[in-house]
Amino acid sequence: MKAAYLTHPGQERELNEDNLYVDENLGLFVVADGMGGHNAGEVASTIAVTLVPAMIEEGLGNSQNTVELVRRSLSQTNKVVLEKSMNNSAWSEMGTTVVLALFTGDHVVTAHVGDSRAYLIRKGEIRQLTQDHTFVAEWLQEGRITKEQARFHRQRHGLTEVLGVTDEVESEVVVWPWEGEGCLLLCSDGLTDMIEDEEIRAIVQSSDDPQHACNALVDAANQKGGDDNITVILVCPE
Repeated sequence: MKAAYLTHPGQERELNEDNLYVDENLGLFVVADGMGGHNAGEVASTIAVTLVPAMIEEGLGNSQNTVELVRRSLSQTNKVVLEKSMNNSAWSEMGTTVVLALFTGDHVVTAHVGDSRAYLIRKGEIRQLTQDHTFVAEWLQEGRITKEQARFHRQRHGLTEVLGVTDEVESEVVVWPWEGEGCLLLCSDGLTDMIEDEEIRAIVQSSDDPQHACNALVDAANQKGGDDNITVILVCPE
């Protein structure tokens, strides 16, 4: 596989509180979107992209169950972020979303907490693999609002799960078959708030190289306003 990535502060923010992790050899890819006052969001997302990969790599070396390993790494990282926020007033109430993909042979494990997303793009289609942990996503699933209303709802950033805010966190971990076709995209909401899924698909499938696709995705989000930090990781077969 070949991975490309790009992170950008966007047009409205001076500080980029997003972070990412890429390890093609391990087959592990992580995007974290930090939140909190001052530089606290950056601290939280940095902890996430440092601790989660370290724990997963160690656990894989011990042949631990992959799904439980991923879930435990997110749970332990949640506790570390929370502890640090409680012991430093400058980092009070900091937190971070996380979305990750771990390739294991003919399968890929996706996991997330919050509203950073994973997509599968192949055969002219785009499929969202993760369900946002937001109030708006719950209302959409319940049929209380439409997809168009959800996209522009004033509460669309209200998170129901995030790393580092409560004692326990409910992560969603799913194993998917990986057929070596198409591309897997991980991104923060700075991308998906600005451009719709079909535009994402068109950009990825019309690009001749994963890095060109990442550059074009970030450019498109910035051209639409770039209201937030933008981070993308694109993993495609070589």
